[in-house]
Amino acid sequence: MVPSGVTGMSARTLPISRWIDFGVLVFVNLLWAAQYPAYQTATDSMDVASLALWTLTASIVIFLPFLYLEHKKRQKIPGTRKLGRSLLDFLLLGLLGVVPPSVVLAWGIARSTASNASILALTIPVLMTCMAVVLLGERFTRIRVIVLVVSLLGTMLMSVEDLRHGSFGRELLIGNIAIFLSGLGSAFLNTYSKNVLTRFSELELLTYSYVVAIVACGIFSAVAEPHPFYHVVGYPLKAWVSVFVLGGLSWGLAMVLWMWVLGRLDVGQVSVSIYLLPFFGLGLSMITLHQKVSLTQLIGGVLVLIGTVVLTVYEKPPEKTELQKV
Repeated sequence: MVPSGVTGMSARTLPISRWIDFGVLVFVNLLWAAQYPAYQTATDSMDVASLALWTLTASIVIFLPFLYLEHKKRQKIPGTRKLGRSLLDFLLLGLLGVVPPSVVLAWGIARSTASNASILALTIPVLMTCMAVVLLGERFTRIRVIVLVVSLLGTMLMSVEDLRHGSFGRELLIGNIAIFLSGLGSAFLNTYSKNVLTRFSELELLTYSYVVAIVACGIFSAVAEPHPFYHVVGYPLKAWVSVFVLGGLSWGLAMVLWMWVLGRLDVGQVSVSIYLLPFFGLGLSMITLHQKVSLTQLIGGVLVLIGTVVLTVYEKPPEKTELQKV
């Protein structure tokens, strides 16, 4: 029996575009999982707001030639662009969507633990799915609930060590709240972008949102950080290499591809793929650090992969709601 909301087509009759969507989501999460060594290297020399500022600046520098070519090829993207609404959109995306995962997360981890951050990150797909129902009018279907629960279980199986070492005592409360708020920001960015993508391209959305976030990071860095962003002389070459790796891959290519898929599928469909992050994290640790992966962790990873395939490949194509048409 085929679950409600899932097409009855076989893998052979499914459009190749759905497998492309799945492949892109896998590639995006692989890029995100590989970003941590670069962050580790850069934070040895840079404060968090300075790192975010220069990383986002590097992304924009890389975007600009492609943005120019895009504007030459098509003068206008379908949809009404009202100046006031557009400014509000990018202020919200930059301040509430980009700054939290790029700055607030690092600030929170410094006052909590990496294990707590991994545990709290489990809430992001759930938050995305709930926000999509409220902000976009997406369907909260039975199959999405089932896949979300199964994938969450799979991620918990992969994160046994983090769950074992998690600590949510009063002494870590401020840090844990900051980490949760960063996850809330990620969920907001991924959800709110869906409507903005009807009026702006992926490159435009990211570029304009990043500009807002850069200004905010610059103000915070100049006022609050011991080594403001303009003290560039003290940054070693390896820090700059890390900045351009992060700007080009994690906040650059990965985000452009993520927004591209987001424009094609429901937020509820792509949200589960975020649970692939710990799966790839385990794989990279196994390759680079020769860390052993248990059968339980392997089963958890398989559950997440199956869940992502079900929602991105086999679920019925999303129908635009009235909220999504606005």
